[in-house]
Amino acid sequence: MRPAPSPASRTERLAALGDRTFDVLVVGGGITGAGVALDAAARGLSVALVERSDFAEGTSSRSTKLVHGGLRYLPMLDIGLVREDLVERGRLLRNAPHLVRPLPFVLPLYEGARRPLGLRLPSLLRPWLPLGLRCGLWVYDRLAAAGPACGLPRHRRLSEDAAVLLVPPMRRRGLRSAYLYYDAAADDARLTITVLRTAVSRGAVACNYAPVEEFVVERGRVTAAKVTDRVTGARLIVRAGVIVNATGVWADAVAGLVARPGFRLRRAKGVHLVVRAERLPMGRAAFVLPETDDGRLAFVVPWQGAVLIGTTDTPWEGPPDVPAVDGGEVDYLLDHASRFLGAPLRRDDVLGVYAGLRPLVSASNDRSSARISRRHEVVRAGPGLVTIVGGKLTSYRKMAEDAVNEALGQRAGTASPTRDIPLDGAPPPAEGGEVWHEGRRAGLPRRTMVHLIRAYGARCRGLFEMIADRRALAEPLVPGQPHVAVEVVAAVRDEMALTVADVLLRRTRLAHVLPRHGVEVAPRVARLMAEELGWSAEAERRAVLEYEAVAASLAVPGFPRVGGPRETPCATPRSPQEHRTGRAE
Repeated sequence: MRPAPSPASRTERLAALGDRTFDVLVVGGGITGAGVALDAAARGLSVALVERSDFAEGTSSRSTKLVHGGLRYLPMLDIGLVREDLVERGRLLRNAPHLVRPLPFVLPLYEGARRPLGLRLPSLLRPWLPLGLRCGLWVYDRLAAAGPACGLPRHRRLSEDAAVLLVPPMRRRGLRSAYLYYDAAADDARLTITVLRTAVSRGAVACNYAPVEEFVVERGRVTAAKVTDRVTGARLIVRAGVIVNATGVWADAVAGLVARPGFRLRRAKGVHLVVRAERLPMGRAAFVLPETDDGRLAFVVPWQGAVLIGTTDTPWEGPPDVPAVDGGEVDYLLDHASRFLGAPLRRDDVLGVYAGLRPLVSASNDRSSARISRRHEVVRAGPGLVTIVGGKLTSYRKMAEDAVNEALGQRAGTASPTRDIPLDGAPPPAEGGEVWHEGRRAGLPRRTMVHLIRAYGARCRGLFEMIADRRALAEPLVPGQPHVAVEVVAAVRDEMALTVADVLLRRTRLAHVLPRHGVEVAPRVARLMAEELGWSAEAERRAVLEYEAVAASLAVPGFPRVGGPRETPCATPRSPQEHRTGRAE
């Protein structure tokens, strides 16, 4: 299987956007927008996609990294949502086996729980909780079996010793029972980039750092979008038969450019902590925090050689661009995790923090955000403009299918080819071993090969070719980490990265797991990018300084920061003139 072709140069892509009328224009480069672009392209339509910042810069890189059915929605009796998500989980496990992998979860029940699994149970019913949980897990298994076969084992009850063997830090005292069940995990940003690359391989034209400023309405129909290139400042008009608004937490603002949105959007903030692995030696299983004060389930998940703890679920009324994390939210997660883990966790155990916003669709402001359904809605905001809003990472493909069906005027439920399309890099079973051996022959260590295959799949072959031409690209980016220099070059050439933050935050994720959030490696990344993008020495230096400001947003509140002001979002890429001369025009 040959890797997908590299995207055209930015200049070529911008020229293509303004040169013709597309069947579909997608606004938004998160997982939902990428899914819509792939769905439309898979149906043979001409597709353009524009994103105001970097791909996956918002919610699509700030999740708990889980692909799951949502066990907690069973007690809410939202059976349809759970079944839909489990079906989509199975499709992802089949269509992207290099990115989406089975993950075991240990779910404990403890004595004295007042709100186990988020349920307010009368004291008379609490003795029956283990039986109720077993029934719920049985239903979860049965709903999963209705979808594509993905080989996940069914749930089972664990002995205390078996549970602690899977999750060594878990607390034994007061343990009433424990269960093992399976869901899946994926790197959300890499999944988004991979879906987008799959769309590009089918002819879609995608461009980041290209915000829509307004829509063009002709004879009562939305026919085009006015787009500004943030790199050069150039303005262009992108015409399309239909425009799909897939901007997530910005969906109401974008729809409002044409008319009053036909939906109520509520934003809910989810905070995550990245904890040092030596403080929580988790092994390969995730751990469910069985009780929180506000009735949510939270998770402790091994990820990228560290451990994620999350998430919170609180209403967010501020601007959607930079959801801030405060010390109280950090302490909330640390306190809840410490209740069920062997050692108390402190702020100095945390490598970094991040927060994402969920775009929830609600008919009322009265309900807690944790109780609002994660279902999605497709809204036609008038002729020529369709908005897709709500949903979650797991259901992105179904969301895209529904949005394109509405955009094309097709019957709801019309099957999309994406149900069976392997994502970019998905190796056929016969080729998986060949890719491994090619990497080992290239001299890459085992840990690096595991990382590369999980991030790129069969696309590793393109990386091996670059290494063969330039052996220095096989060198580690950071001592002790599996990432190698060739990934920076691939991010620029094949994945449209334009800033150091694009590489460290969303292409490699190193910013989340390094003690200084990647500031220590930023100069080397900038040097490699400068060679690809033709930056001047001054532009290269400025790129490092701008990244330091971005990295500050990952710092634990109350601890010394590594860069500039917290309010600084992802830096805007410089124009070619600035890159050459090192000064603004």
